[in-house]
Amino acid sequence: MKKITINLSFYNQNDVLIEQIKCWKSWKKEIRDKFSFCIIDDCSKLKATEVLSDVDLSDIDLSIYRVKEDLKWNIAGVRNLSGQECKTEWMVILDMDCFVPEETAIGMLTLSEKGGNNAYKFTRRVVENTSHPKHGDPHPAICLIRKEDYWNVGGCEEDLVGRHGFTDPSFWYRSQGKINVHITNLPLDYYDEAEVFDSNKFNYPNRGLFEEKKRTGNWSTDFVRFDWEKIYG
Repeated sequence: MKKITINLSFYNQNDVLIEQIKCWKSWKKEIRDKFSFCIIDDCSKLKATEVLSDVDLSDIDLSIYRVKEDLKWNIAGVRNLSGQECKTEWMVILDMDCFVPEETAIGMLTLSEKGGNNAYKFTRRVVENTSHPKHGDPHPAICLIRKEDYWNVGGCEEDLVGRHGFTDPSFWYRSQGKINVHITNLPLDYYDEAEVFDSNKFNYPNRGLFEEKKRTGNWSTDFVRFDWEKIYG
């Protein structure tokens, strides 16, 4: 029985999406067969199924969902949709800028045996440039967490959608007292060219909203505020 689903958020990074699939397929079959894989296509210009039309997907347990509205910075909504549709006990929140090597996949399986109320973060590895500023640093979002614990925290705050910033800090702030967060030495292979650049994001327009919600405790429970469809699997 599968225990972990890798949930990948995808938006317009076509070449990187293909490389993500190749990475999963590079794992030994006995490891790969213990995972399910889920891609959430956040209304990309080219559907994920079209991007992957020439890729053999027959040997991975893959589902693809597509958001039907192009909402700016819909990070929280995409993660909530993946959490809603996840069919396994544990899930991995995965961004496009990191790849999960086989050694880390094996480590995730071991960690999932340790029980609930725990979430695990992973360290970025820049193989070709160990002096890179993010080499050795934990990724702020990518984690292994039980689906039940994700929702006990409150999921991701969708009031932040439409403007950049504070999706991750909001989630981890709310996790305090609910789950134990561990930073592991298990590596993620970091690919900085996959990061989405938008000069406006450095203004952190959601900072005020985050501070207000911390003060009032008025966290939203309105999840997945858009039309979506399953397009593969």
